[in-house]
Amino acid sequence: MGQQLSGQALNRLPEKLVKHAGLVRDSGYLTYEEFLGRVSELNDVTAKLASGQQKHLLFEVQPGSDATALWKVAVRVLCTKINKETGMVEASRIMNLYQFIQLYRDVTSQAAEVLSAEGASSAQLPSTDSCQASMWMGR
Repeated sequence: MGQQLSGQALNRLPEKLVKHAGLVRDSGYLTYEEFLGRVSELNDVTAKLASGQQKHLLFEVQPGSDATALWKVAVRVLCTKINKETGMVEASRIMNLYQFIQLYRDVTSQAAEVLSAEGASSAQLPSTDSCQASMWMGR
């Protein structure tokens, strides 16, 4: 009975609030090893999406930001947009754990859609201009 009420109440909550609660829950249960795995996975996914593109996104943990027992509060992820041809850094952004998890979810879900559509129709990958990560980087 109580679970049905919870489910009904959850259906009435605004979508943004439900998404926020999910992000907070995910960050609470995330281990340090899983976090590092997600950083690595996001680098792999963006590399696949950026193949054939002029620009590439690189994610890395900001040195020293994860050195305390309270790493979830202190950690910062540096996202850098790099021009592949010149090797120059075009833009960078520092994110906290919450922002990183939000970006991770958005990019991996978009990548899954793009890569599955590519496999089904052999269509060309869209430019990085349409990618959520590029919007985060100010493009």
